[in-house]
Amino acid sequence: MEAKPRNTKPLIQWMDDGDPHLVPVLMSDTESTAASYFGIEPRKEDTSVSYADVVDSPITPELIVRCSRETGIHVDGWLGYITPFEAIRFIDDIELEVHEETTEEGIRRFSKITTPQGELSEVFFTPKRRPAMWEEHFVKTESDLPAWIYLIEATAEAAVSNPDVAGVATARLSAQAERWPAEVPLVVTAGAAAFELTSNLFIDATTAFYLLVDHTSEMERLFETQEQAQAVWVRCAAAAGADFVRGAVNGLELYSPAIWEKYFVPELRRLFHVAHQLGLRCWMHTCGRMNKLIEMGAYNTTGVDVVESLSHLPLGDLTDLRSARAILGEDIVTRGAANVNLLYEPDLDEIRARTRLAVEETRGYRHMMGDTNDSYPPYPWENIQAMMDELDKMGVLLRA
Repeated sequence: MEAKPRNTKPLIQWMDDGDPHLVPVLMSDTESTAASYFGIEPRKEDTSVSYADVVDSPITPELIVRCSRETGIHVDGWLGYITPFEAIRFIDDIELEVHEETTEEGIRRFSKITTPQGELSEVFFTPKRRPAMWEEHFVKTESDLPAWIYLIEATAEAAVSNPDVAGVATARLSAQAERWPAEVPLVVTAGAAAFELTSNLFIDATTAFYLLVDHTSEMERLFETQEQAQAVWVRCAAAAGADFVRGAVNGLELYSPAIWEKYFVPELRRLFHVAHQLGLRCWMHTCGRMNKLIEMGAYNTTGVDVVESLSHLPLGDLTDLRSARAILGEDIVTRGAANVNLLYEPDLDEIRARTRLAVEETRGYRHMMGDTNDSYPPYPWENIQAMMDELDKMGVLLRA
């Protein structure tokens, strides 16, 4: 398949060949950002969060774009996240049951997957006015491994061999893409298979590392199997009109350099190669401790286009932002450098100081100023405005 023609969206034009001395502001969560600006709750009451689908929200694409046009802040449009669950409806011997229970504290979503090798179940909790979280994961002990292997192998096989699976996924993403105007970059979540299979989507970190050490061959086989499905999901993203595939891998607060080198780097390199052949750009999120990963060239060797989030202490470990940015080089765009906790604090002078420091230490490289992870509840708008005002005062703000 031929690569897509050059993208003309303003933010992507800047990423490609814009002035590296200009600095756009792009926050992780565009819904929360618009909610902060308009003073609106970003969640509907009695609605649970989804990590795969775009849920119905008071903050519509129209409001997000209006926020961008009125303030100059940059936004992107998230189309969704394709998971193995997309394929379950096409598999005769796997069933997925989901129901929700609403309490005074929030909404619990109970999911059960039945396979010929056993059952898997999880509990996902959406509390009021706080971030959602898993209370129970599908894979709790090694006794769940046979059912999990069956699930991943069957869904990957369906994704690769049954075009209807990709068709449904593409249609879902395409429906979301139609909601956004032409100038907004569109993003689909798709990342390293080894990360997806050792992270919250299925499993907690303790159980994941236990299985990775004590059942290495089975886990590595799952990584290889899921990687085949990931390539299909990337093609779905391209077919739906996405501009970016964006995935995450935690830093050294969770994984070791050896795990990164053995699993994530080669997987990401192959995934990004597929994405680039389809005209997509690749966006990599690591929150937390990424300094040694930068020093060892982990990001450079993947072929990634955008790296976030450049986190400083105490959430991250980038104490020499200038050096880290130089190692990443001119071919990689970066984002971040203002920690989530900083943007919740009332000290506007500290926000301004951090903004100045980030600009000075990334000068000459394309860097988007922003936070280091999703924000819920929304930041106070005056905190975001302080960041933008400081950039404007410095004469470097790139308005949307």
